[in-house]
Amino acid sequence: MSVRISVLNPADRESWNEYVERSPQGSVFHRYDALRTQAAYSDARIYPLVGYKGEEPIGIFPVFESHTGPVAFAFSPPHGLHVPALGPALLNMDQLKQRKREKRHSRFIDGCFEWIDRELEPTYTSIRTSWRYDDMRPFKWNGFDVHPSYTYVVDLETDEETLIRRFSRTTRRTIRNHLDDEYTVTVGGVDAARWIMEQVVGRFEEQGKTATMSPSFVVELYERLPEGVVNPYVLSVDGDPVTGTILLVDGETAHRWQGGTKPGTSLPANELLEWRMLTDAMERGVSEYEIVDANIPRINEWKSKYNPNVRTYYTMQRTGQGMAAAVQLYLRLRDRNGLVTKLAPG
Repeated sequence: MSVRISVLNPADRESWNEYVERSPQGSVFHRYDALRTQAAYSDARIYPLVGYKGEEPIGIFPVFESHTGPVAFAFSPPHGLHVPALGPALLNMDQLKQRKREKRHSRFIDGCFEWIDRELEPTYTSIRTSWRYDDMRPFKWNGFDVHPSYTYVVDLETDEETLIRRFSRTTRRTIRNHLDDEYTVTVGGVDAARWIMEQVVGRFEEQGKTATMSPSFVVELYERLPEGVVNPYVLSVDGDPVTGTILLVDGETAHRWQGGTKPGTSLPANELLEWRMLTDAMERGVSEYEIVDANIPRINEWKSKYNPNVRTYYTMQRTGQGMAAAVQLYLRLRDRNGLVTKLAPG
């Protein structure tokens, strides 16, 4: 029996979210309202593809379509929003034997790209999967160039004392020596999320870079996703915020996403905030804590002191014949335009 690919009817959004929760690769950004928000802020159209074998769902694959003149693009995740990963998420495959699992997986991916190529006719396609997606062969067989990247994941299936002992000696001492200092850590709402992202944007500008993500994008995610998914952590001294981080929590996985800019205080604010987020995640039953991205040596030095494990994720890219220069021009123009400020629809 072949695999059937269809676009989700918006009326079935709850079924989509159920598939996200059931899939090992499902994430915060796969949720239906998160997809709509990404589409609005990237000026793209979202196609939530679902693959069926008979009546059984075997995978989901959100794809974003955008155009610049005659050039068509297909992304997952969309470009410019700093969404760490998206791509397909598989269902009902864990109990299958290897041969059957590989065949079903390959047919699902083949079917999705047959639909994408037929309906969207993209000049350029870019897919970035999470570290939980470990078989890239169907993408290679569909003509994609596959590029590895890296992220950090801390194992939280332990107790607090064992966890802190894993940290570097300096980090462990720093946290213990300042736990009783005068500061507060709160999990805020819209205002906190906006403040954190404004600090991130400011840090980009200080470094002479263009920030492509709007603080309003994160605010929209906070407002649209279920309570407790988007957590704006802020550390304050004498009532004034000095640093903050957006922590995403989805089931048994947490993602330290945006924030942690350099605080204007002698207090080791980012280390104390990190410790609080780690221990809060443990209390919520989180087993894996991703310190998103491990690809920049300068930043890796700070992240690696928490003794995380290195995990590999992949970006897959495919460009039409003779169109590589047009694609690169498009991406440069998007980045040069800076923040995407389009409001999501109601």
